[in-house]
Amino acid sequence: MVELVNLLGTIIVVGFVLGFLEKRATAFIYHVFGWKGIAVTAWLGTPVHEFSHALMCGIFRHEIVEIKWLQLKSGDGTLGYVSHQYNPGSIYQKIGNFFIGTAPVYIGILILSLGMYVLLPDTYRPFMQAIRTGLHPYSGLESFFAFFGHSIGALASYLFSIENLMNPRFWIFAIAGICISSHISLSTADLKGAWNGCLSIFGFLVFLNLAGFLFGFRTSVLIARISAYNSYILAFSGIAFLFSVIWMMIGLLSVWAKKIR
Repeated sequence: MVELVNLLGTIIVVGFVLGFLEKRATAFIYHVFGWKGIAVTAWLGTPVHEFSHALMCGIFRHEIVEIKWLQLKSGDGTLGYVSHQYNPGSIYQKIGNFFIGTAPVYIGILILSLGMYVLLPDTYRPFMQAIRTGLHPYSGLESFFAFFGHSIGALASYLFSIENLMNPRFWIFAIAGICISSHISLSTADLKGAWNGCLSIFGFLVFLNLAGFLFGFRTSVLIARISAYNSYILAFSGIAFLFSVIWMMIGLLSVWAKKIR
């Protein structure tokens, strides 16, 4: 169970935090602007969300049955979806359910990171240096949030500099960042698929540890090396976090302005 938390815990926690912010922002925006307000960000955010699912479907050999990249008049509020099927006898494909379900979180963060690298290289470089300076394996909630706070502080100081605010590329990045971040959370169907995949991963880890015990090799070293990348996921999730907070505050201020009028 500890190995499972080390492997997947960061993605799960980040996903729930971003999901909470998105739901609050969506409620505020919809209250004031209706579906037009949702469409302002959905034109980019929803296709990126569905692309993430589709990409991981390909990697884990799931058959894509149907894709809806964007639909603003679905009747039930569904902006898009990827319908897929897999072989229940394949452990690889069953494990893939977790990564397909949670794909919008880490693929979205990856796209935001690449966007910063391309559009704002003078922000990306010092931010990466700050991450490496504060990089360490976190072992509990206290160190988890300490590292996240360190990353957020560094990111905010570099991203919202006077130089960037005067740079047109910053505003392109900011608009794209808000669009992607405001549609990064996981739907009920996403969470259900991810949970099924999580159970398969747990079963695989039990088997791996049993094999390690019988044949005399340690799995903890491999798990630790893979888990080390979680620090980068956590650090760069700060981009989505900041833009989600900004969008939520815009929505909240819009609600207040509507009440005043």
